[in-house]
Amino acid sequence: MRAPATAAPWSAARALASLAGVAAAVIGAGACSGTCKRGTPYVPFLEDASATDASDGAVVEIEAAVDAAKRPGFQLVHASLAPAGTTKWSLEGLSFDAPAGQAILAAVAHDLDGDGHNDVAAYVQPPGGGGGQLIFYRGKGDGKELAPGLVVGGGAGSEGLTLPAPCVARVDMTLVGPRTVALDVRPSCGEAAPAPRRYVLAAFAGLSPSVRFTAKISEPPPGWSIAIDTEAIDRDGDGVDDPTISLALEGGAVPFDTGERVVARLRYWDRPAGLSRDRTEPEVSFQQIAQHAGQLAARKSTAGGVASLVRRLRLLHAAVCAEGGGAWIEIGGERGVACNHSRGLEDAGAAEVKADLALGDALSAIAARERVGQGPVTRTGRTRAEVDRAIMSTFATVWTNVRELRAVPSTPSKGAPAWGALAFDKSGNLLVRTAIGVSQFGFPALEEQDSDVPSWSWEVALPGKDARLGAVVDACEAPYLAARVSGHDVPTGSQLLPLPILPTFEASRCAEGRSPLFPLTPIAWGAQGLFAIVAGQPVLVPADVVGAGGGRAFGLLPAPALKVDGAWVAGSPRSPAGSYVVVPTRFGVLRRDESTNTTTASLVRAKELEGLYLQLRECTVANDGKRVACVRDNKVVVLDANDGAAAATSASAAASAPPAVTGQENGVRM
Repeated sequence: MRAPATAAPWSAARALASLAGVAAAVIGAGACSGTCKRGTPYVPFLEDASATDASDGAVVEIEAAVDAAKRPGFQLVHASLAPAGTTKWSLEGLSFDAPAGQAILAAVAHDLDGDGHNDVAAYVQPPGGGGGQLIFYRGKGDGKELAPGLVVGGGAGSEGLTLPAPCVARVDMTLVGPRTVALDVRPSCGEAAPAPRRYVLAAFAGLSPSVRFTAKISEPPPGWSIAIDTEAIDRDGDGVDDPTISLALEGGAVPFDTGERVVARLRYWDRPAGLSRDRTEPEVSFQQIAQHAGQLAARKSTAGGVASLVRRLRLLHAAVCAEGGGAWIEIGGERGVACNHSRGLEDAGAAEVKADLALGDALSAIAARERVGQGPVTRTGRTRAEVDRAIMSTFATVWTNVRELRAVPSTPSKGAPAWGALAFDKSGNLLVRTAIGVSQFGFPALEEQDSDVPSWSWEVALPGKDARLGAVVDACEAPYLAARVSGHDVPTGSQLLPLPILPTFEASRCAEGRSPLFPLTPIAWGAQGLFAIVAGQPVLVPADVVGAGGGRAFGLLPAPALKVDGAWVAGSPRSPAGSYVVVPTRFGVLRRDESTNTTTASLVRAKELEGLYLQLRECTVANDGKRVACVRDNKVVVLDANDGAAAATSASAAASAPPAVTGQENGVRM
């Protein structure tokens, strides 16, 4: 996010807190037991079955085949809301009574069973709250009378429509198919009741009115919302409505900007044995969003919107799919639907890399490359190879010789964010912080010299405050990483500041309520906060725990290729004059040149370190950019382009050089 805003943290106690249901009741339609318009083979209930992996083109082909017999969409009919306390009502000239002790909340009149007479479906509830039923009144005779009400559902379906006392339902009832009614039920439970749960209930065709589908949707984090739409049309010509439920992620909240509405579909076939899920969804939906991201990435004028779109896709996938470890939707008692590994997520990640390269944002491009293989995605060798070639062909390569020092660097941070143990001074000497002081080495001999340079602190303290960065963690109960700040100037002693970076959504996320630590490399404190690299991504960490509006401060994403401002700090990956910044990546040490109006980047490489660059840490760079020093295996290594080995190659020559992409990625051998 780039504009200031504040929001309260998302509480786990509120995570399952608002009740809504899509209850689709199919009234009186037969379930194709031999008298359908055309024969339909028996398909077993597949709700709990695993999704199929998507190979190239396969999902799109299946989608086209599935929609070959699709008929025009159904014109939705919204139900009427009854006045409070209504026990007897009339719609379309049809009068009906609520069951004893119940009040009518909403009703719709339509020929629901296909016999030519209007029927009525009504949602009723006791006036004092709790309970709740869907009642079907069948039209009879000359179409001006209704048969006594029949409770729709029974068993689990009836329980899905029932609210706990004292919750009062707020109902959005819609006819979404010729014989399908959907209810969106949101309970209002008052201050004394626990945070309510959102239920999504749907009922579809059967031999008699019945609830065919029941789901629960957890309350999204503050600022986000899930819009639910259902269309139920006969897609296979068997005379029975086949529902498609669309789940749309809308809104947004700090530390993220609002963005495009993204939609995942769950599509079902109604069969005699129950609903059978079309397992090409929601993957087809994800791939469509990824294709849109690819189109935006192809033009520099629109590439700036790709990162936000891809983040929203990842969050939508996590909200719907079981593989994300914390889905917001629950169907049949199972959290999330089986989506398997998503090609859509992989393609979207590749689009993000291309967009960042088009914008000249080298750091973000390589961070996006690392995310291509994270989480429940397909890991296609061709996609990764294309992305790697795009990166390698964009940046020139500077080849160096590697030299090693005998000094032992010291950074006793135990995983906390820290200023590194290495720094170049303005004269080009290399300073190494050790356990007993600072050692100084001169070039070209790299011999230790006498030094009176004082040691520098490794702690990353907020400017002018008794507060410091202690860690970057997964907020767990919210969809972002957060910087933990602690100290006497923090009102609560310790506080999490949201950062605009999504965690990796996978089944093991925050296992047992614990988060792993994420690396933060500080670069400089500037006007907008600490320019830092968090999990490979450039980010601005706030310099205070309180935001401009008095709420909690939060991090920002810097503009693409934004130059680092602020004073140089010993131990940062920045040259003393501020002209260069270096960051180790799998492709080499990325060197950003900020000495001109346009920020450029190149890769500093050494044949001895090919495939080992991710083992480098605490890197720093000299004023001329030709020497880079890093810590590896608790030793200091210097990549020296002044040593006769380095000649800057052209971008095209760099692309033909051996790519530094060996090693492991998320446990998968590359």
